[in-house]
Order: sequence, then C-alpha cells, then structure tokens
Amino acid sequence: MFPRHGCLKYKTHLLCAGCALLLTIATFAQTPAAATPPAASAPRPSEILHPSLDQVKQAMADINISRWKAPGEIRASTQQNADSIQRDLSSVLPGLLAQADAAPGSASAVFPVYRNIDALYDVLLRISQTANLTAPQNEAVSIVSALDKLESARNQLADSILTNSRNAESKLANLQAAVQKAAAAQKQAPPRTVIVDNTAEKSTTRHRKKTTNSSNPPNPPNTGTPSSPQ
Repeated sequence: MFPRHGCLKYKTHLLCAGCALLLTIATFAQTPAAATPPAASAPRPSEILHPSLDQVKQAMADINISRWKAPGEIRASTQQNADSIQRDLSSVLPGLLAQADAAPGSASAVFPVYRNIDALYDVLLRISQTANLTAPQNEAVSIVSALDKLESARNQLADSILTNSRNAESKLANLQAAVQKAAAAQKQAPPRTVIVDNTAEKSTTRHRKKTTNSSNPPNPPNTGTPSSPQ
C-alpha cells in the first residue's frame, strides 16, 4: 500500500457514514418490499476505474525521475512514490476490484476500492507537484492528465456508493412501512373463534318387532258341550 500522509478528505468521512448505514440495514434489504420498483443495477467499479488506471500506469511507465532537475533526496522520495503506485496497480487493486465487481451494490466490497483510489490519488498528486517544478514538460503534462482522469473516476465511484446508500435507505423505509401496515391490519381483524365438539356420538339401538303368522287361523275354543242328535 501507499505511505499515508494526513487524514482522508471530508468526502471520505461522508462515504464512511453511508457505508455504515448500508451494513446496518443489509439484512432488511434482502427482503423485497411490496410494490417497490426495481432499482437500476450498480455499475461495476472496474468499468468506472479501468480507463483512468490504465492512463496512470502509462504515465508512470513514461517518466524518468532520475533526470528531473531536483535534489537527490526529492528524486528518491518521488521514485518511491512511483514504485508504490506501480505495485498497487499490479498487486493490490486487481484483487479489490474483483471482489467489488462480484457485488457492485455492496458497500463492504466497493468501499475498500474507493479508499485505495483515494490514497493512490494523494500519492500521484505529490508526484505531479514535483513534476511541475522539475520534470520535462511532456512528463509533467502526462502526469497531470492522468491525475485529472483519476479524480473524475474517483468522484464517479463515490457517487455510485452514495446512490447505493440512498437505494438501501429507500428499501428500508418501504420495509418499515409494509411491516407497520401488516401490524395495523392484524390489530383491526376480529379474533377467530374455534369451537371443538368433544361430545361422543350417541349410539342408537334398533328393536326387532315380533310378528305372527296370519295364514293359519286360530282354532275355536272347546266349550265341552256335545252337539244334539238330529
């Protein structure tokens, strides 16, 4: 990484606050809110930064600090700064960009890239200030052009982070509104009453009726009196 001098700019502190908010509401944002229009997909950080990083890399390759008209200790310090930029471009930033490109809407993945670019800009600015006083004109102009393009890309990346933060705030507000609406509807609904009938089913017994045979008439009763002769 780069040797740091001083604190990050005020804009960086604002971005830190926005990223802290994103991390706090990340769990809520995973649940889609009802009737919420889909947000535009966030641009990949590599798409924003690669043109400017390529120009910075080319500018560092074209300069010859040993020929600058500056004291030896200043040339040595400037060369160290240039070497740190080249190491960052080849070793550190590719990994950070890969992680950020995998989740362009995630503050935890994108903000390390912004912090690195902010540090790179500070180092390149010091090289540019020295070049304007001691380097050949073509080298000084090349560094200034790369610095301007890097600053534009840095601002664009910051805007992307802030936009993602606002989108997350909007999602959180919609989720809170949906939860409050559901809670209010639940309070207004009458309680449901469930009746359970545990009474055993009464059994019924059928009684069989006695029947008589009507085909044979009953014999008349015997009175015991003989019939009279004719």
